[in-house]
Amino acid sequence: MQTKLFPYIAYPSAKEAIAYYEEAFGATNTYRLSPTTEQASQFGIPAGADLDALTMHGGFTILGAEIQCADAFNGASAPAQQQIVLELDINSEDPASAAAADALWARLEANQAVTVTMPYAEQFWGGKMGQFTDRYGVTWMLHAQPWSQKVENQLR
Repeated sequence: MQTKLFPYIAYPSAKEAIAYYEEAFGATNTYRLSPTTEQASQFGIPAGADLDALTMHGGFTILGAEIQCADAFNGASAPAQQQIVLELDINSEDPASAAAADALWARLEANQAVTVTMPYAEQFWGGKMGQFTDRYGVTWMLHAQPWSQKVENQLR
């Protein structure tokens, strides 16, 4: 079976959220689609609304992980704090991936774009991990570990 799971987040303004992730996280591959007049009607958006400011579907990539998003058309969005956490899991055996994870953490700390709840540091299992919450209340973990160790530990 071939399957992918994409986090799909509803924001008060996905257009603003995408810009935030570009600036704060260095998000790439950003895109967004505004609703057409017909689609706006289906979502219950009032006639005359600025459709260019609205996002029917969008997305971005952080460290190779694809995140999809849209505006919360059916009411205010509220993060499921502590219930769902997005983990960016990095293979630290790949020098470019490990450097990218370190660079992301440094970027987040430097521009104070997130609230750090656990510093990105070496852990007892041999990897590095840190946790933070972004301005939208989404909790993230950044984890770097040799993936070969992970496979060996799963086989035990």
